[in-house]
Order: sequence, then structure tokens, then C-alpha cells
Amino acid sequence: MEMERIGFLGLGAMGGPIATRMADWAQRNPGKRMLVFDPRAEAMQRATEAGAEAMGSVAAVAAQCSVVFACLPSAETSERVALGSEGIAGMPGAVRTYIEMSTIGSAAMQRIAAGLAEKGIALIDCPISGGVHGAESGALAVIASGAPEALQQVMPLLQVVGRTVFTIGDTPGLSQTMKLANNLLSLAGMVLTSEAFALGAKAGIDTALMCDVINASTGRNSSTVTKFPRAVLTGQFSGGASNAIVSKDLSLAVAEFAAFGLSAPMAALAREMLSIAKNRFGPDADMTSVAQLYEEWAGVKMQSPNQVKSAG
Repeated sequence: MEMERIGFLGLGAMGGPIATRMADWAQRNPGKRMLVFDPRAEAMQRATEAGAEAMGSVAAVAAQCSVVFACLPSAETSERVALGSEGIAGMPGAVRTYIEMSTIGSAAMQRIAAGLAEKGIALIDCPISGGVHGAESGALAVIASGAPEALQQVMPLLQVVGRTVFTIGDTPGLSQTMKLANNLLSLAGMVLTSEAFALGAKAGIDTALMCDVINASTGRNSSTVTKFPRAVLTGQFSGGASNAIVSKDLSLAVAEFAAFGLSAPMAALAREMLSIAKNRFGPDADMTSVAQLYEEWAGVKMQSPNQVKSAG
């Protein structure tokens, strides 16, 4: 497969830094070109500064690139971009492999796979995990499923995106289920960590010390290792996904359980807590604002002047 021209659609909180890394990689590999599109001109600036070429539409990218990545904010947007009359399947183009990195649930991914297959386009279901910091540093976990031959051909590109590439199976949709299971653990962990730290802060325990104790004990989780030290204990409450995004992800997780005929009371409860935080602080606020919710309820602050020794 020719991969001289690589397309990238969607330059948001995750897509932007991923495309920038890939553009930098293309600049260092003679003959490679990165073509990018986002409807927001300001979103394309960072990628173009790294050497990407700004295009005017999805069709303009599809007309020139055999491989196209997409990192989009919702299932509706993903289906429209992939299958709409002015999308990948709706316009004549060069695309042979479409790599959908969005978290949209297995049902939407399967619909996209079927629609693209009718046009002879292979779909790689390829969500990523690791947050904005991972996207910027190239330390993401890449969770891929799709036809083995298509995966093999694009593997060098996936290894630019993330440090570890996991192959989940041959069927698009499997990676979505895997990603939603991971997100459920991560987001429910953030809610419960906020609850536990409200208790400790109310009792007068230094929250940096709490992190160190928990990270040396059985309660260790991604919130105590990274999110709390970076965003909560510093009072920044920034650097991760927005409340809107995490609420969407947990709604998808609940729907995924339902599609398999499974109950998910803990997923539903975590979704409710993050929905309360979204309503209180706004959809654009960082997901760590759920800790602020607990601060208000407990009448405490979780910030600490001390450094977390065990932070990741």
C-alpha cells in the first residue's frame, strides 16, 4: 500500500496533538506528507506549524490519501464523516484504509465498517487511551481491531501514534468495547477517588500524603497516580477530557452493557455523578471538576502545598 500521503480528520483535544506528532514524523521521513482537515481553522494551526498541509474539506483529504485517520467528538459526527454524501464513502477518492480513533461504541463502528466495505475501504477500529499528555508525548495505548492485512500495513503509522499497540481482533467494534471497559474503570475510579479524598481532607490528612500512601497500597489507580497530583492537588483542574466527553463515554459504556443484555449499576452511578459535575461546572470544564463537587459537599479543599512523591 502506498502511504506517502496520510490524511487526518479532527484536530480536537486528542486529534490535534496526535496529528502534530504525525506531521513532525512525516517531516523527518522523506516522501511522507500529512494532509489535515478540521472545520475550525484555528485548530489546524498547530499541525500546519509542524509541517502538515491544511485542506479545505473531508473530500479534499480523501481525494489524495490512501490512509486516513479520524478523531472526532461523537458517533453522529463519525458516521457523517465516514458515510455521508460528502464523506469518505460518499465521494470518489483514494482512500483504501480508514482508521477511526474516536470512542463511539461498537454499534456505530460496525455500521461504519459495513458502509465503507461497500466501497472497498477497510476500517480499522482504533480508539486510543492515555489522555492529552499521552497524545502529546506519544505514550498512548492504541487499541486496534480490523482485517489483519490492513492492520499490518498501517502498523508503522500506529506506532507513531502510541507507545503500545494492542491488536484486539479481526472485527471492528471489539476495540470500542475494550476502550469503554477501560474508560469505565478510569472514570469510576476518578469519582470514587474524589469521594475518598473528601473523607481524608475532612479528617485533616494532607492530600499529597494520601496519594503517597494509596500509591504504595492496594487503592492505587490512575487518578491517584496522575490525575490528582497534576490537576486536583494543584488546584488546576485541567489537562484531561471535558465533562461533556466523559459523560458521553459513560453513556456509551452503559449502552454497550445493555446491548449485551448485561446490567451495569456501577457504570450508571458513575455516569450520574459525572453528570452532576457537568451540570454544576459546565460541559467544557475538566472532568476532574468532579473533585470540586466533593469539595463543595464536604466543605474542604483538596489542594496541598506538598509534592506527591509517587506521581506518574
